[in-house]
Amino acid sequence: MFRILNLFILFLSATIIFIGCSSTETFTAHQKTSDIEINGNLSGWPSSDALIHNSDSFDYYVMQDEQNLYVYVDFKSPFYNHSIENSGFIMYISEDEDNKKRRGLGYPSGAFNLLREDPASFRDMTRDSDWLNNTQNYRRLESLQEENFNQVMIVERYEDTNDAQYGFVTFAQIEAEGLELAAARDRRYYGLEFKIPLDQSAPFELLPGKKYWIGFAIEPPEFNFRNTGDLNQYSSQYGNRRGVNPRNRPSSSNQQAQLRRQLGQYEQWFLLELN
Repeated sequence: MFRILNLFILFLSATIIFIGCSSTETFTAHQKTSDIEINGNLSGWPSSDALIHNSDSFDYYVMQDEQNLYVYVDFKSPFYNHSIENSGFIMYISEDEDNKKRRGLGYPSGAFNLLREDPASFRDMTRDSDWLNNTQNYRRLESLQEENFNQVMIVERYEDTNDAQYGFVTFAQIEAEGLELAAARDRRYYGLEFKIPLDQSAPFELLPGKKYWIGFAIEPPEFNFRNTGDLNQYSSQYGNRRGVNPRNRPSSSNQQAQLRRQLGQYEQWFLLELN
Protein backbone atom coordinates (compact mmCIF):
# COMPACT_ATOMS: atom_id res chain seq x y z
CA MET A 1 0.00 0.00 0.00
CA PHE A 2 1.32 3.42 -0.90
CA ARG A 3 2.58 5.63 1.89
CA ILE A 4 0.05 8.32 0.99
CA LEU A 5 -2.69 5.88 2.00
CA ASN A 6 -1.01 5.23 5.33
CA LEU A 7 -1.60 8.87 6.26
CA PHE A 8 -5.35 8.52 5.98
CA ILE A 9 -5.38 5.24 7.87
CA LEU A 10 -3.40 6.85 10.68
CA PHE A 11 -5.94 9.63 10.85
CA LEU A 12 -8.58 7.22 12.05
CA SER A 13 -6.57 6.48 15.19
CA ALA A 14 -5.52 10.07 15.88
CA THR A 15 -7.28 11.40 18.98
CA ILE A 16 -6.14 15.03 18.85
CA ILE A 17 -5.45 17.16 15.79
CA PHE A 18 -3.57 20.40 16.46
CA ILE A 19 -4.75 23.04 13.98
CA GLY A 20 -3.74 26.07 16.05
CA CYS A 21 -3.04 27.23 19.53
CA SER A 22 -5.27 29.10 21.94
CA SER A 23 -2.46 31.27 23.27
CA THR A 24 1.03 32.19 22.19
CA GLU A 25 3.96 31.13 24.34
CA THR A 26 6.72 33.71 24.80
CA PHE A 27 10.32 32.73 25.46
CA THR A 28 13.93 33.91 25.30
CA ALA A 29 16.30 31.69 23.34
CA HIS A 30 18.75 29.68 25.42
CA GLN A 31 22.36 30.81 25.01
CA LYS A 32 24.49 28.20 23.25
CA THR A 33 27.68 27.40 25.14
CA SER A 34 29.25 24.64 23.03
CA ASP A 35 29.65 23.79 19.37
CA ILE A 36 27.11 21.54 17.67
CA GLU A 37 27.10 19.84 14.30
CA ILE A 38 24.07 20.51 12.10
CA ASN A 39 23.23 16.91 11.24
CA GLY A 40 19.56 16.46 12.17
CA ASN A 41 20.29 14.96 15.58
CA LEU A 42 19.90 16.34 19.10
CA SER A 43 23.38 15.19 20.10
CA GLY A 44 25.31 18.18 21.40
CA TRP A 45 22.15 20.11 22.29
CA PRO A 46 21.51 21.09 25.93
CA SER A 47 18.09 19.55 25.45
CA SER A 48 16.64 20.29 28.89
CA ASP A 49 17.60 23.99 28.65
CA ALA A 50 16.74 24.50 24.99
CA LEU A 51 13.32 22.80 25.11
CA ILE A 52 10.58 25.43 24.68
CA HIS A 53 7.52 23.23 24.10
CA ASN A 54 6.68 19.56 24.24
CA SER A 55 3.56 17.62 23.33
CA ASP A 56 2.51 14.18 22.16
CA SER A 57 3.18 15.30 18.57
CA PHE A 58 6.26 17.57 18.60
CA ASP A 59 9.08 18.79 20.81
CA TYR A 60 10.62 22.17 19.93
CA TYR A 61 14.10 23.31 20.92
CA VAL A 62 15.61 26.77 20.37
CA MET A 63 18.93 28.37 21.27
CA GLN A 64 21.21 31.10 19.97
CA ASP A 65 24.71 32.51 20.08
CA GLU A 66 25.99 35.86 18.85
CA GLN A 67 25.91 34.81 15.21
CA ASN A 68 23.09 32.30 14.76
CA LEU A 69 19.68 31.05 15.84
CA TYR A 70 19.32 27.27 16.17
CA VAL A 71 16.01 25.40 15.96
CA TYR A 72 15.31 21.70 16.35
CA VAL A 73 11.94 20.01 15.72
CA ASP A 74 11.53 16.49 17.08
CA PHE A 75 8.60 14.57 15.55
CA LYS A 76 6.79 12.17 17.87
CA SER A 77 3.57 11.40 15.97
CA PRO A 78 3.25 8.84 13.14
CA PHE A 79 0.31 10.84 11.77
CA TYR A 80 2.29 14.06 11.33
CA ASN A 81 5.41 12.17 10.29
CA HIS A 82 3.43 10.89 7.28
CA SER A 83 1.61 14.21 6.77
CA ILE A 84 4.78 16.11 5.93
CA GLU A 85 5.76 13.60 3.27
CA ASN A 86 2.88 15.00 1.23
CA SER A 87 2.20 18.51 2.61
CA GLY A 88 5.70 19.51 3.80
CA PHE A 89 6.73 21.30 6.97
CA ILE A 90 7.06 25.10 7.06
CA MET A 91 8.84 27.32 9.56
CA TYR A 92 7.75 30.98 9.57
CA ILE A 93 9.65 33.80 11.26
CA SER A 94 8.36 37.39 11.18
CA GLU A 95 8.69 40.61 13.14
CA ASP A 96 5.19 41.66 12.02
CA GLU A 97 2.37 40.18 14.11
CA ASP A 98 -0.18 41.16 11.46
CA ASN A 99 1.75 39.37 8.72
CA LYS A 100 3.32 36.42 10.52
CA LYS A 101 3.24 34.24 7.42
CA ARG A 102 5.02 36.76 5.20
CA ARG A 103 7.86 34.36 4.51
CA GLY A 104 8.51 30.75 5.39
CA LEU A 105 11.02 28.01 4.81
CA GLY A 106 9.65 24.59 3.82
CA TYR A 107 11.73 21.51 4.64
CA PRO A 108 10.89 18.85 3.69
CA SER A 109 9.02 20.30 0.74
CA GLY A 110 6.19 17.75 0.51
CA ALA A 111 5.06 15.84 -2.59
CA PHE A 112 1.91 17.95 -3.02
CA ASN A 113 4.01 21.11 -3.11
CA LEU A 114 6.60 19.68 -5.47
CA LEU A 115 3.71 18.90 -7.83
CA ARG A 116 3.07 22.66 -8.00
CA GLU A 117 5.96 22.86 -10.46
CA ASP A 118 3.57 21.16 -12.91
CA PRO A 119 0.60 23.57 -12.64
CA ALA A 120 -1.72 21.48 -14.83
CA SER A 121 -1.25 18.32 -12.74
CA PHE A 122 -1.53 20.23 -9.47
CA ARG A 123 -4.78 21.83 -10.66
CA ASP A 124 -6.16 18.42 -11.62
CA MET A 125 -5.24 16.96 -8.22
CA THR A 126 -7.03 19.72 -6.32
CA ARG A 127 -10.10 19.86 -8.59
CA ASP A 128 -10.72 16.25 -9.58
CA SER A 129 -11.74 13.92 -6.75
CA ASP A 130 -10.79 10.90 -8.89
CA TRP A 131 -7.22 12.06 -9.49
CA LEU A 132 -5.76 10.03 -6.62
CA ASN A 133 -7.58 6.91 -7.83
CA ASN A 134 -5.20 6.77 -10.78
CA THR A 135 -2.28 4.42 -10.11
CA GLN A 136 0.04 6.51 -12.27
CA ASN A 137 -0.71 9.57 -10.15
CA TYR A 138 -0.03 7.59 -6.96
CA ARG A 139 3.32 6.54 -8.33
CA ARG A 140 4.15 10.08 -9.28
CA LEU A 141 3.52 11.28 -5.73
CA GLU A 142 5.61 8.40 -4.44
CA SER A 143 8.44 9.53 -6.69
CA LEU A 144 8.10 13.14 -5.51
CA GLN A 145 8.26 11.98 -1.88
CA GLU A 146 11.76 10.71 -2.63
CA GLU A 147 12.75 14.28 -3.58
CA ASN A 148 11.40 15.87 -0.39
CA PHE A 149 14.82 16.51 1.13
CA ASN A 150 16.70 17.41 -2.06
CA GLN A 151 15.69 21.07 -2.16
CA VAL A 152 14.15 23.76 0.03
CA MET A 153 10.78 25.47 -0.46
CA ILE A 154 10.32 29.21 0.01
CA VAL A 155 6.77 30.36 0.84
CA GLU A 156 5.82 34.04 0.50
CA ARG A 157 2.61 35.95 1.09
CA TYR A 158 2.28 39.59 0.14
CA GLU A 159 0.39 42.09 2.28
CA ASP A 160 -2.47 42.54 -0.15
CA THR A 161 -3.32 38.85 -0.46
CA ASN A 162 -3.50 35.65 1.58
CA ASP A 163 -2.50 33.56 -1.43
CA ALA A 164 0.91 31.96 -0.98
CA GLN A 165 3.60 31.88 -3.64
CA TYR A 166 5.86 28.83 -3.72
CA GLY A 167 9.40 28.56 -5.03
CA PHE A 168 12.18 26.01 -4.70
CA VAL A 169 15.90 26.62 -4.18
CA THR A 170 18.93 24.39 -3.94
CA PHE A 171 20.97 23.74 -0.83
CA ALA A 172 23.81 25.69 -2.42
CA GLN A 173 21.57 28.77 -2.63
CA ILE A 174 20.49 28.39 1.01
CA GLU A 175 24.03 27.83 2.23
CA ALA A 176 25.19 30.93 0.35
CA GLU A 177 22.96 32.91 2.72
CA GLY A 178 24.53 31.24 5.76
CA LEU A 179 21.63 28.85 6.46
CA GLU A 180 22.18 25.20 7.33
CA LEU A 181 19.47 22.53 7.33
CA ALA A 182 19.58 18.86 8.19
CA ALA A 183 17.12 16.02 8.75
CA ALA A 184 17.36 12.79 10.74
CA ARG A 185 15.69 10.21 8.49
CA ASP A 186 17.23 7.01 9.80
CA ARG A 187 15.01 6.77 12.87
CA ARG A 188 11.37 6.06 13.61
CA TYR A 189 10.25 9.69 13.25
CA TYR A 190 11.89 12.69 11.64
CA GLY A 191 14.11 15.23 13.36
CA LEU A 192 14.69 18.62 11.67
CA GLU A 193 17.54 20.99 12.53
CA PHE A 194 17.99 24.60 11.40
CA LYS A 195 20.85 27.08 11.76
CA ILE A 196 19.80 30.63 10.80
CA PRO A 197 22.25 33.57 10.75
CA LEU A 198 21.46 36.60 12.90
CA ASP A 199 22.02 39.17 10.18
CA GLN A 200 20.04 40.53 7.27
CA SER A 201 20.45 37.43 5.13
CA ALA A 202 17.45 36.04 3.28
CA PRO A 203 14.94 34.70 3.86
CA PHE A 204 14.29 35.91 7.43
CA GLU A 205 16.67 38.88 7.96
CA LEU A 206 16.95 38.34 11.73
CA LEU A 207 18.74 40.74 14.05
CA PRO A 208 19.76 40.33 17.71
CA GLY A 209 17.83 42.26 20.35
CA LYS A 210 14.44 41.98 18.63
CA LYS A 211 11.27 39.94 19.09
CA TYR A 212 10.02 37.64 16.36
CA TRP A 213 6.99 35.46 15.80
CA ILE A 214 8.14 31.95 14.97
CA GLY A 215 5.61 29.44 13.69
CA PHE A 216 5.54 25.86 12.50
CA ALA A 217 2.92 24.67 10.06
CA ILE A 218 1.70 21.83 7.88
CA GLU A 219 -0.43 23.32 5.11
CA PRO A 220 -2.23 20.88 2.78
CA PRO A 221 -3.48 22.34 -0.51
CA GLU A 222 -6.89 23.92 -0.92
CA PHE A 223 -9.23 21.55 -2.72
CA ASN A 224 -11.95 22.88 -5.02
CA PHE A 225 -13.89 19.87 -6.19
CA ARG A 226 -16.86 20.26 -8.47
CA ASN A 227 -19.55 19.63 -5.87
CA THR A 228 -20.15 18.61 -2.29
CA GLY A 229 -20.70 14.99 -3.32
CA ASP A 230 -17.15 14.84 -4.70
CA LEU A 231 -15.81 16.25 -1.46
CA ASN A 232 -17.73 13.67 0.54
CA GLN A 233 -16.54 10.83 -1.67
CA TYR A 234 -12.93 12.00 -1.45
CA SER A 235 -13.11 12.47 2.31
CA SER A 236 -14.77 9.10 2.79
CA GLN A 237 -12.28 7.22 0.64
CA TYR A 238 -9.06 8.88 1.79
CA GLY A 239 -9.89 10.25 5.22
CA ASN A 240 -12.78 9.31 7.45
CA ARG A 241 -13.92 6.07 5.81
CA ARG A 242 -17.28 6.24 7.56
CA GLY A 243 -18.19 9.12 5.30
CA VAL A 244 -20.88 11.71 5.98
CA ASN A 245 -24.56 11.06 6.50
CA PRO A 246 -26.33 12.66 3.48
CA ARG A 247 -29.08 13.88 5.82
CA ASN A 248 -26.53 15.76 7.92
CA ARG A 249 -23.93 16.63 5.34
CA PRO A 250 -21.65 19.62 6.09
CA SER A 251 -21.35 22.47 3.66
CA SER A 252 -18.74 22.31 0.91
CA SER A 253 -16.46 24.73 2.76
CA ASN A 254 -16.74 22.70 5.96
CA GLN A 255 -15.91 19.50 4.12
CA GLN A 256 -12.88 21.12 2.54
CA ALA A 257 -11.70 22.17 6.00
CA GLN A 258 -12.34 18.63 7.25
CA LEU A 259 -10.30 17.17 4.41
CA ARG A 260 -7.35 19.46 5.17
CA ARG A 261 -7.45 18.35 8.80
CA GLN A 262 -7.41 14.75 7.66
CA LEU A 263 -4.32 15.58 5.63
CA GLY A 264 -2.58 16.86 8.76
CA GLN A 265 -3.22 20.61 8.85
CA TYR A 266 -1.27 22.01 11.82
CA GLU A 267 -0.08 25.35 13.19
CA GLN A 268 1.85 26.33 16.32
CA TRP A 269 3.22 29.81 17.17
CA PHE A 270 5.67 31.26 19.70
CA LEU A 271 6.99 34.75 20.42
CA LEU A 272 10.78 34.65 20.45
CA GLU A 273 13.00 37.30 22.03
CA LEU A 274 16.58 37.33 20.75
CA ASN A 275 19.45 38.54 22.95
